[in-house]
Amino acid sequence: MVVPPEVHWFYAEKRPSAGAIAEQLRQSLWFVRLQEAWISPEDPTRKDPPFRYRGYWRERTFEIEFEPRRYVILRAGEDLPKVVEALQRSLGAGPAFFYIDEENRVVYEWRWGDREARWRELQGIPRYQRLRRLDRRGS
Repeated sequence: MVVPPEVHWFYAEKRPSAGAIAEQLRQSLWFVRLQEAWISPEDPTRKDPPFRYRGYWRERTFEIEFEPRRYVILRAGEDLPKVVEALQRSLGAGPAFFYIDEENRVVYEWRWGDREARWRELQGIPRYQRLRRLDRRGS
């Protein structure tokens, strides 16, 4: 399977440097029309997952945490539907979960392979508010 360049930062087997991942992530967001987005690594020397990146878009900040081919978590101080939509298009899948975390941040999670276990885990964390499952009809 050839990995399209616009999702290389998440699906690729090899991990380039943190700066190269940031550049791939930024270009991926631009490719799906989230222009003006800027991404930088929280720790430029980190070589092992989970990877964390700070994002900036139209004077708004957000954080993207991910472990390749396992999960992506978007956290922001407010709901950013355009960022969610861009990540959805970049990843080729919608988020599985939504909640408000203990720091009152809006959180969306994309999960591959362990959704049921993660759903049970999230339900057991009382400090997470407004928990919703987004990957099922009627949720």
